[in-house]
Parts: sequence; C-alpha cells; structure tokens
Amino acid sequence: MSQLRRGVGKDLCGRVHAVTGVECYLADAHYPRPHQSLDGDSWHDGLCSKCTGAGSWRDFICDRCNGAGFEPIELIDPETYQPG
Repeated sequence: MSQLRRGVGKDLCGRVHAVTGVECYLADAHYPRPHQSLDGDSWHDGLCSKCTGAGSWRDFICDRCNGAGFEPIELIDPETYQPG
C-alpha cells in the first residue's frame, strides 16, 4: 500500500521507523546495511519484542512499535563489547 502512495517503484524497502514514522527509501535488497530515510537518518530494526511483528497486541495497536511490527535495535560494537 505504501508503494502505491509513494509511486516510485515496487522494489523499495519502505520499512517505517517505529518511533519517528519515517520510511526507508533504499532498495528492498539493502540488507544488511541499515535502513535510511530521505533525511539521512539510518536505523537497524528487528521484529518487535512485544507483538512479535504482528503490529497489534490484545486487539490494540502495539505501543512499542506503533503498529509497524518492527522496533529499532542498537547494535553492539564488537570492539567495545565485554560479555557479562
């Protein structure tokens, strides 16, 4: 549906950031590179840990991912990571 609204093409990612609501404009095959908005913001995300990607929780829009089904994640820098 967002592809029709955008009208640019069918192979765009279009993933929506759960907090800001901006869409990724990169080609759908950009993985593992981060998502990126037209404003230059970039983010990594994964399935929402509350609704597991459904976008809803107990018949309401999931408050963690705002219905997107994905939530931003922070990547651990392997050079500074120290196991617990």
